[in-house]
Amino acid sequence: MSASPLRPIDQLSTEWRTISHSLPARKAIVALANIEPEVAALSLGDLGALVDQLRNPVGFEARDRAAHLLRIMLRSQSAHPLIPRAVLQALLPGLVTVARRLSWGSGGDWTDGGAFFADLIATAWEVINAWAGEDRAYAILDLLSAIRCRMRRQLLRERANPELTLVPDLDERLHQGMSGGTTDLDALARAIDALNGNGLDPADAAVLYGNRVLGFSLAELARMSGRSRRSLAARRQRAAHQLSA
Repeated sequence: MSASPLRPIDQLSTEWRTISHSLPARKAIVALANIEPEVAALSLGDLGALVDQLRNPVGFEARDRAAHLLRIMLRSQSAHPLIPRAVLQALLPGLVTVARRLSWGSGGDWTDGGAFFADLIATAWEVINAWAGEDRAYAILDLLSAIRCRMRRQLLRERANPELTLVPDLDERLHQGMSGGTTDLDALARAIDALNGNGLDPADAAVLYGNRVLGFSLAELARMSGRSRRSLAARRQRAAHQLSA
């Protein structure tokens, strides 16, 4: 497969530069601020400024704030039609990580990496809109987990890959424990708990799943969840120790 992953990203970025500071984007931030006091307190001029708040946070507090802002955007995206588009733009770095973890669709039914990423973007858009109004404590990680699971299932239909089948029977248990075909950290944690029968702490299990099954590094999980790598490493270690006990 000849990878061309940047073209769809460039298209989205060009589109976003056009609309993020437009009059509709200014109206969107006002509409969101009217129902979310924390957004109002930021005194931002448009959606572009809001998405900028989510990019490259430095330090635990900044990461936690970025994760919380994404949570706000997800639950209140019905305030204006452009807010789901802002959520998608904020997720782009995470979507690149998902694509890389899935080898840009290598072995699947895509002509190249760009075609895979375009399908990934379409899937992300479906999930974002399906979850409108939901208040998820781990919104960023939940979204990326759901998107990856959907794309992963498409790949599984095309090929058998040891990396994609780390935990046999997990997908079936996830389907049984979730509604609407979506995922969230609690559902993932319950799936691991049911699979192993060891009474894992849900948060510990979620970190273990994200790291060992979905393949995200602790640094990536820290950026997505707003938690420190040290706390995530401790949770992963507790879960791994309990599973091996």
